[in-house]
Amino acid sequence: MTRSRAACGFITTAAVSGLLVALPATSSSAAATDCPTVFPTADAVDGVTGTGYTVERGTTADEFSAKVLGRITDGIAPGVDMIMAELDSPALERAGGVWGGMSGSPVYAADGKLIGSVSYGLAASSKIAGITPAEDLMALRDSSTGRPTISVSQQKAARIAKTGEASKTLAAKGFERLPVPVSASGIAKKNTKRYLSGIAKSSGLAVRSGGSKISTKAESSPSEIFAGSNYTAALSYGDVSLTGLGTTTYVCDGTAVAFGHPFLSAGRAEFSVHPATAVYVQADPVFGPFKVGNPGGVVGTVTRDNTVGLRSTLGQAPKHDFPITTSLVNEEGKTVKGSTVGVYQAYVADIAALHLQSAVIKANGAQGAGSAEVKITVTGTRAGGKKFSLSHSDHFADSLDVSYPTADSLYFLLLPLVEQSFEDVKITGVKITGKVTTDIEKYRVAKVETKKKGKWVKLTSTQSVSSGATIPLRATLTAYRSTKQVTVPLTVRVPKKSSGYTGALTISDGLSALPATREPNSLNGLLNQLRNTPSSDSVISQVDLDTPTGGVLSSTRKTKLDAAVSPYLKLASITVK
Repeated sequence: MTRSRAACGFITTAAVSGLLVALPATSSSAAATDCPTVFPTADAVDGVTGTGYTVERGTTADEFSAKVLGRITDGIAPGVDMIMAELDSPALERAGGVWGGMSGSPVYAADGKLIGSVSYGLAASSKIAGITPAEDLMALRDSSTGRPTISVSQQKAARIAKTGEASKTLAAKGFERLPVPVSASGIAKKNTKRYLSGIAKSSGLAVRSGGSKISTKAESSPSEIFAGSNYTAALSYGDVSLTGLGTTTYVCDGTAVAFGHPFLSAGRAEFSVHPATAVYVQADPVFGPFKVGNPGGVVGTVTRDNTVGLRSTLGQAPKHDFPITTSLVNEEGKTVKGSTVGVYQAYVADIAALHLQSAVIKANGAQGAGSAEVKITVTGTRAGGKKFSLSHSDHFADSLDVSYPTADSLYFLLLPLVEQSFEDVKITGVKITGKVTTDIEKYRVAKVETKKKGKWVKLTSTQSVSSGATIPLRATLTAYRSTKQVTVPLTVRVPKKSSGYTGALTISDGLSALPATREPNSLNGLLNQLRNTPSSDSVISQVDLDTPTGGVLSSTRKTKLDAAVSPYLKLASITVK
């Protein structure tokens, strides 16, 4: 993707060490261990047995057996082998195989050494898994993103087939990264594709709507993250919660490692860490089973999203989270408030748009026709920690889904700040206030006139004007399904010293206005451009003249109204005498 936090004062910030809740050892297996000793990758050969831990329901990790089938050299990445193993347990039998959300489940040898984490599976429901080696998990070294599919030689495919868990043909198709169920709670039922596409592209996974909301007031303890526990990484939480549910591989001196493969392949990143209570594992013979869970409060921060997993610091809240708040008055006079904490700065535009879209729907009671009047205030910091703010007010109306154009305005206000290359910008807050209704309140431009010899006449397609003179203009607008009309002045001045130039006169609504002729060359320039973004509740007249040197001389007049204006665009050619 070319481009996606109120202070969490409730988080326990004490140093975390030795907080792992170890599972009791049995006579036949080693227990999940804090700061585990590494089982050498070279010793992970056919026939080695081990015991793994993962959560099917609740928060207690259950055992499963693991039998190593061999290794695929450089299977995960250059220098990172993949260990193949056959797993078994009552939970795996119920699910029909390795499930999404099992990523990161630790597997130990009989002597208690960590073999690695269950992080890959065959394309269909199967108990054959790919294990990320402990040597790489303990180092969690920087490397390129993992390959989506890991090929299997004919010899190894035959070895897998002998287990009876998969045919040789299926095994030969190779291993795929276990899906981390990416859940989105609180989002609209439609018109969200623009805001979720970046997440799906980065993770390589579809985003499932209907996940569990994480309350901004939820409190949890870092001790709830331990080897084999549920582990949730979140891009946002609150009204709109975007989360990935997996498993913790190990905790050591306050550092937790999970998943055994990337989440978004972001490298250096900042996501929030949450424990979770597993509700159940949903069997799915077509796409593979997956875990469903309810995440808790913030207990740490992901700092690396690497090829071999997520590295996080427990007991430390994200430093660059940003609160997104809405306060909208609906047609019944009720104020409906909402709050989401965005965590991942790269998705600030997506998260904020999803929140505003959801807030409009909540206030109106449905995702349908209506109108909205909003004021958006964005705050942030730039190079050197210097603060900035950005405000924009507008009206929107739509006969199908007013939440979409309203959210889109916020998305395109924030996106340039995310994609700009001038300075390191961090958004510190997004605040939206306003009112909404299910009534459609908008205008359409009925006619545009200019004055000739003291009379108002219809604007023609060609105009001859004088340098520095004014072009008298006015537009008559009609309200939606009404006889109400308003007349707005649009008189615009012709730039001086433009004799002999030619160009165009444009009359349009704000969203159809011609874009700026010059790209900003600094953050200050971009901020000024964003502050002057045309609004959809305005009518604009603009003169653009081509200069002999290839430049453009422009003059603009904008008039705002008390409701949105339907798309309108009229062009007239201009010759300057």
